[in-house]
Amino acid sequence: DEGIQQLEALLYTLKKINADPSILPGIKIGVLALDSCDSTAYALEQTMDFIKSFIARNNENYANPQYLCSDGSSPKFRDGSFDRIVGVIGGQSSAVSIQLANLLRLFKVPQISYLSTSPTLSNKHKYEYFFRTVPSDVNQAQAILEILRTFRWTYVSVVYSDTDYGNKGYDQLQELGKYYNICFSSPQSISVDHFGEKDYENVITNLMHKINARVVVVFADKQTARNIMSAAKRKNAINRFIWIGSDAWCCRDSVVAGLETVVEGAITVSPLVRELDGFSEYFTNLTPRTNQVNPWFAEFWEDHFRCKLTDFGVTPFNEQYHNWCPETKQISSATGFRQTPTLHFVRDAAYAFAYALNDMHKDKCKGVAGLCPKMKNIDGLELKRYIEKVTFKDEAGKMFRFLPSGDAPPRYSIINFQRLPNNSYVWKAVGTYMLHEDGDAARLELDINTMVFKRNEPAFPRSYCSEPCKNGQAKLQLEGDTCCWLCTNCSQYQYLPDAYHCEDCPLGTLPNFNKTKCVPIPEAYLNYSDPWAIGVMVYAGLGITITCFVMLVFRIYGNTPIIKAAGRELSYFLLSGILLSFFMTFIIISKPTPLTCGLTKFFLGFCYAFNYSAIVTKTNRIARIFKRQRPCQKLRYTSPQSQLVITSMLVSIEVLVNIIWLLYERPQVAHVYPTREENILICLGSDNTSYLIGLIYPSILIAFCTAFAFKTRKCPEGFNEARYLTFTNYTTCVIWLAFLPLFVLSTSTAIRSVTLSLLLSLSGGVQLSCLFIPKIYIALLKPEKNTKETVMCSHHFNRNLKCANSTQRASSPNAGVLGPSITVNGGLSL
Repeated sequence: DEGIQQLEALLYTLKKINADPSILPGIKIGVLALDSCDSTAYALEQTMDFIKSFIARNNENYANPQYLCSDGSSPKFRDGSFDRIVGVIGGQSSAVSIQLANLLRLFKVPQISYLSTSPTLSNKHKYEYFFRTVPSDVNQAQAILEILRTFRWTYVSVVYSDTDYGNKGYDQLQELGKYYNICFSSPQSISVDHFGEKDYENVITNLMHKINARVVVVFADKQTARNIMSAAKRKNAINRFIWIGSDAWCCRDSVVAGLETVVEGAITVSPLVRELDGFSEYFTNLTPRTNQVNPWFAEFWEDHFRCKLTDFGVTPFNEQYHNWCPETKQISSATGFRQTPTLHFVRDAAYAFAYALNDMHKDKCKGVAGLCPKMKNIDGLELKRYIEKVTFKDEAGKMFRFLPSGDAPPRYSIINFQRLPNNSYVWKAVGTYMLHEDGDAARLELDINTMVFKRNEPAFPRSYCSEPCKNGQAKLQLEGDTCCWLCTNCSQYQYLPDAYHCEDCPLGTLPNFNKTKCVPIPEAYLNYSDPWAIGVMVYAGLGITITCFVMLVFRIYGNTPIIKAAGRELSYFLLSGILLSFFMTFIIISKPTPLTCGLTKFFLGFCYAFNYSAIVTKTNRIARIFKRQRPCQKLRYTSPQSQLVITSMLVSIEVLVNIIWLLYERPQVAHVYPTREENILICLGSDNTSYLIGLIYPSILIAFCTAFAFKTRKCPEGFNEARYLTFTNYTTCVIWLAFLPLFVLSTSTAIRSVTLSLLLSLSGGVQLSCLFIPKIYIALLKPEKNTKETVMCSHHFNRNLKCANSTQRASSPNAGVLGPSITVNGGLSL
């Protein structure tokens, strides 16, 4: 009975269309039905008959007006059965529709299929005249995968027919399955034309070898599906599998007849199941006598009731039946009639043509009833454009329109094949997969409580090969089956870039909780809240305070002998360097940035060079004055201005070295990883000895300072800072000897930063304590010693004192009065 209900549904729909005065007024739509026998070759043969009429009609429309018949008359097109055909509804299978579409496009004949679902037909470049009122199998594959995900079936077998329908369906399952974490094991391709019973049994045997794969997706045509079920019954695999069926064999009684126990529990996907309103009553009232339009109805009647009709005699189709059909027979549910649940797609195809022609009639005939001259010969390309834009309400009252691909929107029913308490079987709708009006994506809606596997085993079995791995475990695939695996633990510092590999996280990162990615370890660095940092900052702050106090005292007591003897200009210069040394602590322990790293590299050596350039100049000046051979001779370059210039020149050498160094090795930050779980931010180079390059030149200055301090050890007490300078230099050397090895050998970046800070701060503190605090002590607490006599007093160098007195008498008219200032040894002013 395949195709009978579809043809009658078309005839039923056309009666309703022709009875509607709002559709094509004055025009009746007819139908010419051809049987394809579900064969591509026979379908093409049938199609060629009416294609000839298209060729003839084109010859009539575009005939050469010079051509005349032999009797001198104009040629006339001979009307025939195929004359008024404007389009094709069908075929049912994708294989037939593809062959028809290839042929019909050559003659620009629009085609609307009501059940062909192959994704190939969505190619509008190749099948531009093809439309369908059912969705593409791309959506069907998604619906199947949604079902598998709902039941958590992750290990699934696939059987598909080696046809365009089956191959495309399997390809879609494979392509989309990876997004659902579903593994398809043991795919079995069936050659429809070459497989025998033994081949089908081998397929079932292969499926049974996969013990845990209880679910089998069958993406095949109805005959192939029946052959698979028959082989399963012969192999006694009645309760072994959960069948997931595609639309080609869903709801087909011809597939499950005699195989109900095997198919029981199957879940199939079908284009939306919906009854065609009024059709059941229409169809059950048909009889061979009342239905003369359908030439195949009598054959269907005989097959349905297993008898022979007296009016038709013996035919090849009824010779197997021995009883004559009584006239009282009536089709009903009691005799096994059930309306095919996809007839509404036939209805939609008929209405699509009707409304497209109606829109064309409105545009061309301008409201004139009947077939106007402009619609006598309908151009297929023009009709196609009307079909593309057609809209109408479907059987459920929802607006229908074709997608740009020529497909219908996703509309599916989920069907469960169940056994009833009376041991009869039924295809029961248990859910839908539809594109809802409020969104762009289709959604699966299942009533799982109404779904049954077997009547004596309602719950569906699980279908998996291996348990899902836990967080932090990788899948180790078993040889011979990509769907099965063992779970192996990743190490503490590894993550899973995919489900099958453990990889080490890069240094500075750790795996997250479920080890799906590596996350950065928070940067660690010495900051102002660290106890070490607080300690050195307190010391530096105290040093800054004392230095500022000393500078203030020097400002207030700047004209007293003890301050003047120290050399005010160079003292201020030196105090500025000491102040800078203390301030550097706050830069060194701040967060490493290219700026702070550059400042640290530059000022680490600069502070020493700045301070010791002043000390070198100062001690050299004193040594030259008091150690010259002609005591009263005035020396060059001993004035304050000269001393500042000399000091600046000495400092500029360090500045030049540091600038070249910074240009050659630009400051930047880096990360070090003392342990696997640490990520420490440092200045590049601070973890090795390269930062000590800036101290090479200051070490040379310290050596000169020590030498000059030794030379000035016998100067007057007010000028003799030799012991203080020597102590300062020795202490600086001790500090360097203590802290530089600590800096070089330490692996702690915090200790390295603290070492650099203390290196500068302690040196500044020593310089402040040895060179300035004694003078501040005299200036503030011992004013009686802050006199010229005390400053010039020396027990070791009387010759210079006599020279001083001689110079005083020569320069002052009142020899008995000591003026406000004296000049000693030609240049040192007090």
